Amino acid sequence: MNSHRRGLCPGILNPMPTGDGLLARLLPSGPLLIDTLVALCDLSRAHGNGIVEVTQRGSLQIRGLSPASASDFARGVIALGLGVESGPPILVSPLMGLDARESLDLRALLVALRAVLANRPAIASIGPKVSVLVDGGGAMHLDSVPGDLRLRAGTNFRLHVSLAGTAANSTNLGWVLPDHAAEVIVQLLDRIADRGPDARARDFANPPDAQALRASLSSLLSDAPPPRPRPPAAPIGLHPLNTGKVALGVAVAFGYAEAVVLQRLARRAAACGATSIQTSPGRSLLIIGLDADGAEELTAAAAAAGFLVRPDDPRRFVVACAGAPACDSANLSTRELAPAIAEAARSILDGSLTIHISGCAKGCAHPGAAALTFIGPNRLVIQGRAGDTPHGTTSITNFIVGLSRLGAERQQRSAEDRSVDVVSRLGVTGLLAAMSAGT
Repeated sequence: MNSHRRGLCPGILNPMPTGDGLLARLLPSGPLLIDTLVALCDLSRAHGNGIVEVTQRGSLQIRGLSPASASDFARGVIALGLGVESGPPILVSPLMGLDARESLDLRALLVALRAVLANRPAIASIGPKVSVLVDGGGAMHLDSVPGDLRLRAGTNFRLHVSLAGTAANSTNLGWVLPDHAAEVIVQLLDRIADRGPDARARDFANPPDAQALRASLSSLLSDAPPPRPRPPAAPIGLHPLNTGKVALGVAVAFGYAEAVVLQRLARRAAACGATSIQTSPGRSLLIIGLDADGAEELTAAAAAAGFLVRPDDPRRFVVACAGAPACDSANLSTRELAPAIAEAARSILDGSLTIHISGCAKGCAHPGAAALTFIGPNRLVIQGRAGDTPHGTTSITNFIVGLSRLGAERQQRSAEDRSVDVVSRLGVTGLLAAMSAGT
């Protein structure tokens, strides 16, 4: 059952080996009923090590499975009605069909698209990392989430189609009526599959290929400018639903929680009136179906349990991978260090920059650039990625002390100055000096 071939995504049926056992990933296709989430946590505790992760894209990861327990875990997940979809993963806007500010309800489109993909053998050979994003146009959107193919509902009762990247840098293909959207996506996936298992949508983002795609779909697509940029999606806080209720968004500190803690939150949510919980990009959870009193009560309970309930919580802006010993590649216990790093950097974590703590140069938790990236055991990259050439070396102790120094530097600046601007002015030389012992 287990397939450990390099390059595969760690699904329910093909968990991936890590330092603490096998890891399985699940992308919920919609909100999880409270009882379903509680049962999934039971499976994590019974067959894994009881650690549940919420990824930056909103997937759930279960850690610590063994070769002997992975099959039982998979059977339990499938019995819950989860993890059985075929075809490329489809990431949908988290409150699909519920967001009071949504342009179109695309749930019928999703059903049709999944049905078509399940019966499309030619797409079975497509690369495991190829993904489709479907965005209903609400406030909880997917603009910052990269994907291969992107559908976004507009105010013109059409869907914008683009490929490769985030909403800001994806390649515009045009607009399609909802009734033809599944056909367009299938044709695009066919083209990607035709180029082999390593092909991605970015291979078609060059002008000649993009123009050829537009021409092949000219009977389905209309040519018009892409939709305007939207304010960033902000999962933490209250989100009005079209039912008159609200969803409460909380984030999972550093992207992981003990299953028993997540169970307690789910049960408390039910006691406060919630009906379901949806994972969301940004390592967050949306607790659905609350009234105002229930949301207030649950916010306090979630904060007490260690979840992030304020958008300005400094832990939001520190990204840490699983680290050692959970990951064989890691040279740093990143999650043990993350709370101290967030506390030391509290005064500079104003939302304008991110600190990335990576156990190795792969940078799995944060593929993009960060203002400061510490790579175990002692490398420092400034305004770059974990895989970039380090600008210098320092110990993790000096790095944490250096963050406090940066905080003092930030407090001496004008209130209008953002922390990212202070970091830019200090430059590589000034930052390395702040992170070095004896300065």
